[in-house]
Amino acid sequence: MVENTRTIDIERFVPRGQIDARYIEKPYYIAPRDAVGQEAFAVIRDALERRQLVGIGRVILQSRERPIALEPMGKGLRGVTLRYAHEVLSEAEYFAGIPDIALPDEMLQIAEHIMQAKTADFDPAILEDRYRTALVEILRTKKREMPIAEGPVQPSSQNVINLMDALRRSMESERPAVAKPRPRRAASKPARRSSNARGQTAS
Repeated sequence: MVENTRTIDIERFVPRGQIDARYIEKPYYIAPRDAVGQEAFAVIRDALERRQLVGIGRVILQSRERPIALEPMGKGLRGVTLRYAHEVLSEAEYFAGIPDIALPDEMLQIAEHIMQAKTADFDPAILEDRYRTALVEILRTKKREMPIAEGPVQPSSQNVINLMDALRRSMESERPAVAKPRPRRAASKPARRSSNARGQTAS
């Protein structure tokens, strides 16, 4: 595992605009970590701005070393992690099958006219997540259509459940059924003749 020193080691400087967009991976905002390093941070930032250069260095992110490009952005720096050279494939094998086509001048003029009509400065607002926007609008509509309760809702006594009764019923339902004992029959006793009984004859 590579130790994260939370520092960026700048190895060289290259002119702005020379980094191929295919190597750009992920942008970060970079600010000085503490008051002690603010002056050194400002020196690097302003020198890069004056010379129109980009610093190329290395940084540890998620326990892995990544190349990074640094350029001024307002009062701070923008760092863009870069892909390694072996991660970027050559375009030659992908474009080799595209034929050379001689296009009519008129067709190109029409295309250029359409482009000119739709040309404008870049605005991040065009990068709208339309799915998210539609979902938010649906949720807002549903919220507006929900009835608004007038005043505090009073709890109904019919919905109150006695917790102890519920627990007892639950325990009774889980208790295994026990066979009830059969009631004992009264034992038949032999009729005893009284010792003082006398036989009587019918008259």
